[in-house]
Amino acid sequence: MTGDISTLQLDLRAEPSLYRDGQALVLPASRKTRALLVYLALNRRPHRRVALCELLFSRTDDPRAALRWSLTRLRALLGDALLTSRDTVQLCDGSAGVELDLVQLRHLLAEDAPHRLQLLHEFESSMDGDYLPGIDVSSAPEFELWLESERAELRGLHGQLLAQLQRLSINDPAAALHYARKRLLLNVTDIPASLDVLALLLEQEGLEPARQAFEQCRQRLQSARIDDSALLRGWHALSRARPATSRIAETLPAPGLAVKNMLQVPGRPSLAVLPFLDIGVGPDDVLGRGLTADLISRLSRLGGLFVIARASSTRFVEGEHSHVEIGQLLGVRYLIQGTIQRLQKRLRLTVELIDATQSRAVWVETFEHSRDDLFLLQDELANAIVSAVEPAIERAEYELARLKPPANLNAWENYHMALWHSFRFTSADTETARFYLQRALKLDPQFSRAHAALSLTHFSRAFLDSGHNIDKEIQRALESAEHSVGLDPRDAMGHWSLGRAQFLHKQHDLALVSLDRALVTNPNYAQGHYARGFVSVHSGIATEAIPELEIAQRLSPFDPLLFAIISSRALSLAMQDKYEEAADCAVRATLEANAHFHIHAVAAACLQLADRPGEARRHAGVVLKRHPGYSRAIFFRSFPYKYPEQQQRMSSALKNAGLP
Repeated sequence: MTGDISTLQLDLRAEPSLYRDGQALVLPASRKTRALLVYLALNRRPHRRVALCELLFSRTDDPRAALRWSLTRLRALLGDALLTSRDTVQLCDGSAGVELDLVQLRHLLAEDAPHRLQLLHEFESSMDGDYLPGIDVSSAPEFELWLESERAELRGLHGQLLAQLQRLSINDPAAALHYARKRLLLNVTDIPASLDVLALLLEQEGLEPARQAFEQCRQRLQSARIDDSALLRGWHALSRARPATSRIAETLPAPGLAVKNMLQVPGRPSLAVLPFLDIGVGPDDVLGRGLTADLISRLSRLGGLFVIARASSTRFVEGEHSHVEIGQLLGVRYLIQGTIQRLQKRLRLTVELIDATQSRAVWVETFEHSRDDLFLLQDELANAIVSAVEPAIERAEYELARLKPPANLNAWENYHMALWHSFRFTSADTETARFYLQRALKLDPQFSRAHAALSLTHFSRAFLDSGHNIDKEIQRALESAEHSVGLDPRDAMGHWSLGRAQFLHKQHDLALVSLDRALVTNPNYAQGHYARGFVSVHSGIATEAIPELEIAQRLSPFDPLLFAIISSRALSLAMQDKYEEAADCAVRATLEANAHFHIHAVAAACLQLADRPGEARRHAGVVLKRHPGYSRAIFFRSFPYKYPEQQQRMSSALKNAGLP
């Protein structure tokens, strides 16, 4: 069949709907066929038939026949927009195939057309929070994992849409508050969304309604065991500033702003450290000057970050220029600024990371210390700030990249999109990350960090048992990491990726050397400390692991690898015969975000060692449900032990817990 493929439109804002020339087409009744359509639409690349069979049809008697049956029904609707060959299946993009409403939405969010308010409103009114309904396939766990991640992406896109509508409703306060409240409902623990609601309530309804809303927001954070200090600081700033002006308006450029000698912002993340102001002393105190210089020195060592020299950045005195002006004059996107307050023998430092293009705070943190040893204090503060700034910039870069059409992303933006997917630890996200990294390396073949991240995708394929040839994936992980280190031996991420790959290759001693090099390059690298601890557990030096894991968690308390940090601590405790403590720790790891099936296997082993067989079998059941066919051989391929006696202890525990 040959159809007019240029007029096909697939809408995914609610239940999937397909249109030709505005007329709705009847989708197949088969849930798996509709699921296949959505998967192909959201992953515009050739897919191997065998991979699609494993994704959706692995539990049917004849997976290839089931796939052919579904493709036949989709062909009747899609015509030439569906490209098939003997080995692959692909859905054409854009004008050559099926247009996607979500692509149009992302374009609208990125552009600044005057008509877009009405279009954005129409999009939002059709999104009810039930993302991608009607395509769940309980018999396809890998597809369910992918679907879960896509729903999270859609929830994030919906949040961006509401934030845009809130900003564009600056002349309609009631509408701005409506959108802010709706955005908060998407994630009731979102602190920036909470503060937007509080600011608008203060403006429109006064202090008491805003105070009540603040208490509700704080209770939600406490119930979820989330640090509420940022909410407290934001609320105090808002309430002190009454009558407050709109936080939305504050992010807009000043009228008539004109800065001469503007510099081009580099493609990679760029930053300047402004002089720290010691309240009551001024910008020239010893601690302020030392901390500013120390931060510039340490941040300059981070791979991939363009840092302005101290002689240029410290010439800006607070109040003389706006953030936008400083960013334009220095040619940077991000600024770090801070204030120091002293009270008797205590010192409080407040640090902000500012997006200079919008004069918007990306990250704010307060540190409190005694003033006993000035140089030790400076060192501790610099470590804490550097370890927090790098992930904050990565998150901000990812959010900026998400607003752009994929075809317009540069190498760094593709890299940051990939990095976000890499740390979600599902096979679907791994493949998405690989797609972005291949685009990044096509644009810049000498991009060392992209090679390091590509090594991570091969590592994940092997570690999560999602590759077709695990030994080959491990070899590719090694090669990509070695290439990264060769391109930039000063970048900690390359050494980190190499150490992880060497560990899977059962080169425990070499892995420890590589991870030590990563930490020499960047002593504040939280994931480097985690990996050092993880490999130590499996290298027979479990007592060395816990200090490294504690440093990792202290440096990055909300790290995407937090589940792995806690699980590694459990393994270390188990190797030290502290079984009950290990079991409690292992169970806690399964409750963290991104925890995959291996983490439940660790919990099963630790619970069995602690003589809690009922709980152990429950976690073993979760493993087998998430990864049918899981075995101890798969576990030890991902967790190779250097010494046989350690492996035997874990193997017996896993077997007794019910894992074959």
